[in-house]
Formats: sequence, structure tokens, C-alpha cells
Amino acid sequence: MPSLPPHSDVRVQDYLNDKFQTLADLNTLDSLLSSVQTQQQQLRTQLETADSAVDSAHSTLESHSQNLIAITKDFQNVQAGINRRLLATTTADTATDAAEQFEATIEKLKRLDVARGYVDLLQKVQELSEDAKRHVSEGNPEEALKPYTKLQELSAGLRRRNEAAEGAAVHLVDYVEKATGELWKEMSGMLADKLEKALAKIGWPGENLVLPQGAEGSIRAAFEKLLVLQGPNLQAGAREPPPLLPFEVLVKPLALRFRYHFEGNRPTNRIDKPEWFLAHITGLLADPNTISLLTDIIQPIFSESENPLINQRDAIVEFITALLPIVRRKTKHLLPQILDQAQLLSHFIHEMIKFDAELREEFLYAPFGQDSTAWKGMTHEVLVVENGFADWLKVEKEFALSRYHTILAAPDAWVIDYESVEPSESKPTKSAIRLKDLLETVTDSYRPLISFSQRLRFLIDIQISILDQYHDRLNSSVEAFRVLSSSIARAVQGTSKEEVQSLSGLGGLERLCKAYGSAMFMENCMRDWSEDIFFLELWEDLQTRVQKHAPNKHLAGNLNIAEVASITSSTLISDTDDDGALFDETANSYKNLRFKTEEMIVDHLVAHIKDDLKAYIKINNWSSLDPTTTPAVSPELLAALTVMGTHSAFLQKTLATAVFRRVHRATANALQAYLWDYVVIRNTFSLTGGRQFARDMGELLPVGGDKVREVCVLLTLPVEREEEDEEEWTLGDVVAPVFEDNSKAREVLGKLGVAALGVGEVREVLKRRVEAFGG
Repeated sequence: MPSLPPHSDVRVQDYLNDKFQTLADLNTLDSLLSSVQTQQQQLRTQLETADSAVDSAHSTLESHSQNLIAITKDFQNVQAGINRRLLATTTADTATDAAEQFEATIEKLKRLDVARGYVDLLQKVQELSEDAKRHVSEGNPEEALKPYTKLQELSAGLRRRNEAAEGAAVHLVDYVEKATGELWKEMSGMLADKLEKALAKIGWPGENLVLPQGAEGSIRAAFEKLLVLQGPNLQAGAREPPPLLPFEVLVKPLALRFRYHFEGNRPTNRIDKPEWFLAHITGLLADPNTISLLTDIIQPIFSESENPLINQRDAIVEFITALLPIVRRKTKHLLPQILDQAQLLSHFIHEMIKFDAELREEFLYAPFGQDSTAWKGMTHEVLVVENGFADWLKVEKEFALSRYHTILAAPDAWVIDYESVEPSESKPTKSAIRLKDLLETVTDSYRPLISFSQRLRFLIDIQISILDQYHDRLNSSVEAFRVLSSSIARAVQGTSKEEVQSLSGLGGLERLCKAYGSAMFMENCMRDWSEDIFFLELWEDLQTRVQKHAPNKHLAGNLNIAEVASITSSTLISDTDDDGALFDETANSYKNLRFKTEEMIVDHLVAHIKDDLKAYIKINNWSSLDPTTTPAVSPELLAALTVMGTHSAFLQKTLATAVFRRVHRATANALQAYLWDYVVIRNTFSLTGGRQFARDMGELLPVGGDKVREVCVLLTLPVEREEEDEEEWTLGDVVAPVFEDNSKAREVLGKLGVAALGVGEVREVLKRRVEAFGG
């Protein structure tokens, strides 16, 4: 046995040491030898398999090398043959030059192949067109639709491939599309001729239609064939549904008549009379012959059709749809002529609005598949499609502002109108009444509009703008009154004597009441308008749009949501649950003006009464009046009573009942404070003086002035009780407990009915009684 290498001896030694560590391990020697022999046999088998695989790989490699050599030789032979043939078929000197000439020939062949494809395609288009026209001439439009549909599909597919090829066959695409369109015109024209001839036999569109025998059948047959031809192209709910083909035939002579009267040099073609051509259209709809033809002959055709896009249609509605292109063409020609003529443009738009309303309300018009609210009307096309809204809004705004300035410039603009409102309401000026009429006229002008944005623009740009201007006018008048009423301002500005007189007394009060009544009237108008169904719907639409859009979304012209909210109602962008209305902000501004004016009315009234009370507050003999005299109104009070009477009578007639009471109460409270400071506190009173003061106050302040009334109660307490009235309170009965302590004072005052005066004030009054402490 050959010796093992040194490293093998080490590995064998390590193996034996691992297996035989003790003497007992020698017992496993036989099994260990058997295992090693088995492993040795497996290794030998694997070695033999590997040697066989190596021999096979060497054999395969040798065979593959021989094949590659053979293929290479074959390729070289083929290449040499190609070169020889190229040289033989061309005059080139080298194979490279010959290849370039040959490629040019191949390119020509490719172009020839493309041209042949074009010709085949054109031939196919011609065959489909001829086939479709043949079916139409045979009276079979349903079969004609098959080749026509194939032609449509061919045209659509060709366009898609052309776009993918970056416009490589644009002329071919145009030709096929044009051929498709021409085929449709020819097919529809052939069937339309038959319907025209059938209608001509009954005298359409004449005044007296005659139905000879077989005429109705001819009309029905021609009508049905046109519907069949158009059937695949019909769809419900289209924004601008095209007229049905048979109805285009029906209105064709009507369109010619319309052009003769309203698009030529006839006297009926006037740009200032749009109502003439619009009335002509509505007159066609009301014509008995037209109605008879539509309801008796055409409507049954619809009803009997199996196509659901036909049998659900209304003949009169479809007739209107066919007439509208006539109106559309006329309006497109007319609008550019009147854009720079304000009155004509305004008149034209208003007539268009009336026309749309008449179609909706009288003829219940809505295009097939739409409801009446979805149809925006011909006015929409003029205002939006033709961009006429901005010009119309400008015209309407200028017209409204002109009327507004005329209202304010009228000689009786600031005359109080006592007849236009209920007697119990505050009276506005004539300018306020007329302004209301103006604004309601503006509302009527845009009420029929369908567009939300157009309605909102009218509201903000015209109505609220004018309301703001009127508010500013009223506010400036009130502020001017405030400034000119100030003695310092009069001295600084050099106010004339006439101006001072106009601000004093009843004249000044009337000036304030004009502003107050007008402000309250316009505020009430806006509250009422907010409950109008038209403005309620506009408000709901506005709320919905605000909830759906971001705050910077424009809603009316260049105004975003926040700006619209500042003009209409802040509740649009607030987190509160308060219900708002379109006129909230404007109405609140009038409300604030009303509050301010009401305060100035009270101040004005109090100031003038105080002036006339100067002599009264100088009376100083309240404690020494003759007890034997019968109290009569003090002469010094007569001037104040006169002012109070005339002013109160004017206010009672001019202001609402509740407002008058509020003003009277505020005036009484201000005057009683003045009388307390300058009469009660500065004087002493005997019983006779107290009764005189009470007599005067009963005339001056019959209503309100609770404190003065209670002062009079205390000043007229008798010194001694009358024998027949044991329950009567005397001065002594009141003085003792009032000055003893607060608890007893309140108990006595409660029994006397004194509640407005505090205990301290009561004590001050009782100190003024000369008899209170034995004086």
C-alpha cells in the first residue's frame, strides 16, 4: 500500500483519536470499518460518473466546433454569391455602391405598395358610399346605415392611426372624413326631398292645409325613414340637442320666410324691435295648422316608434328645437350691431328673457332628456356664449344709477310720505319709496335668469351697490346735522343763520325723522326681500357653493367667498348656527344708522326742551308759595310744554307707535335727570310748592319719568292726616322710618309705591321738604 502524505497521517490520527478515546470504544471497531468501506465504495462510483461526463463534454464540444466551421463557410459562399449578383444587376463598381442602388429601388417599391393601399382604401370608401346611397334610393335607410357605419368606423380608425404616425396621412384622413360627411348629406338629402314633396302636396306651410288621399301616408313614410336614418346618432340629455332631420325639413320653408322678413331690407327688420322676430317665432307655435300637423300626424309617428329615444318625444317640443337655430342665427347677427347702444341692448336682452319665459311657461319647452330648469334658454347663449353679459350688466347698472340719481334729485325726494305705509309704521321719504320700486324693478329684470353667478352679480353690482349709496347719503345727512348742531362746529365753520334755524326746533327734528323713517323703511324692505322665494333660493345656492369651494374661490366677478360674505352675510363664513340672509350686512348697516338717528332725535328733543326750561329752573320760591292758591301750570313751563306738545305730535304722526313710545320714554328719562339736578336738589319745597311741582310735571311728563313721579309723591305728602282718611300716609309717617334704617325705609317705600328712587335719593328729597323736620 502506498504511504499517505504527512497531512493525511495527521487527519487519520485525529480521526482515530476522536473515535477511540477509551478502551471501551474498541468494541465499535467492526461497525466503524463497515461504515468506512461503504463510503469508499460511494466515492469510487461518483468518480467513475464524473470521468464519463467529462468524456461526453469533450465529444460534444468537438462536434459543435465542426458545425460552426461549416456554417461560416456556407455564409461566406452566400455573401460571395450576393456580391456577384449585385455586380451583375447594377453598373456599380463595388458591392457597397450596388447595395445603395438596390435600396433605392426597394424604397420605390415600398412607396408603390403604400400608393396601392391608398387606392384600395379609396376604392373601399367609394364602394361603401355607393352601397349606402343605393339602399337609400331603394327606400331602405336601415340597410343604408350598415355601410355608412362601416365608413364612420373606417374614418375614425384612420384618424387614430394617423395621429399615432404623427400625421403621415393627413390628406387621406381629410378625404375620408369629407367623404363620410358628404355621404350623410346625400343620404339625408335624398330622404329629405321625399318629405319636402310630401309636405308640398298638402300646402305646407300655408294657411289652409289640405290632406288629399294618400298624402298622410306619404308624409308618415318619409318622416319615419328620416328618423330611422338619424336613429343611431340620437342621444338623451344632450346639452344642445340637434334638431331631428324631419323637423329640419319641416322648418326649412319657415326659415326662408324668416330670412325674408327679418334678415333683409324689409321694414320688419329693425334692430330696435327684437320683439317682432321673436313674436313671429311664437306665432308659428300657436298657428292652428302647425298644431294640427304636429299633433294629428307627427305625434302618432313618435308614439308608434320602437326606438325609446323617439317614442318618448313630444312633437311640439321638437318643432321648437328645430326653430331655435333660426333665432340663434338672428341673435348672432344682431348682437354686434347693438353692443354699443345701451338702450337697444337692454331692450333686446329683456325681450330675450320674455321669449325664454314664454317658451317655458306657455309651451312647457325643455329639450328632450332635460327638465325645464336644465335648459338655460336663448338668453344664456347671448349672455354667456356670445359674451354679452358684461355689456348688459354695465348697461343695466348705468340705467339703474341714472334712475337713482333722478330719484334723489327730485324736488320732493326728501318729503315725508304719510300715505304709502300704514299709520302705525314709521314714515319714509318719497325717495325711499321710489328707491324700493327701482330695486324691485331691477329684481324683475334678472329674476328669470338661470345662471347663479349672473343673479349674484346683479344683486351685488347693482342692488346692494345702490343700497350702500343710499345709506351713505342718509348717514352723511345725519352726520352733517350732528356737526352743524354743535355750537363749536358752527363757530368754526361759520354756519349761516338760515342753516342754524333749519337745524333747530321742529325743522331739525323733521330732518332727523326723514333719515330715520327712510332707514327703517329700507331695512324692512330688505328683511321682506330676504323672505322672497327668489332670494331664498339664491341664498341657498350661495350657501351650497360656499360649502363646496375654498375661501379664495371667485363667486361673483372678481369677488371671492370672503368678499361676498362681507357684502351679503357674514354667516356664510362663520362657525355659528345663525340663519343668515342675502341682505344681512346691508340691513344691519341701516339698522345701526337707525339706532344712531334715534339717539340724535332724543338728544335734539331734550336739548330744545332744556332751552325752554331755563326760566323754569330759576324758580326759587317753591317753599314760600301761597297755600291758598289753586295750583295751575307755572307760566315759566309753558314754553317747554309748547315745544313738547308740538314735537310729540309730530313724532307720534311720523314714527311707528313702538318707536314713538321708546323716544318719549328716553326723552322723559333725560328730562327727569335734568329736573332732578336743577330743580329738586337745588330747592326746598313746602307742601304747596310740592303740589305745584307735581302739577307741572303732570303736564310735562304725563308718560314716563318714573323718578319724577315718585319725587312728586314724596313732595306732596300731607303734614297731617285728613280725618276721613285714616289710611293716608303723612310726611311724618314716612320720614321717621326712612331715616331710621334701610330695611324700614324699603318697607315704607314699597307701601308707597316708590321703586325707581333709591333710599338715598328718597332721603335727599325728604330733606327738601321744609316741614319734614318741624321747619
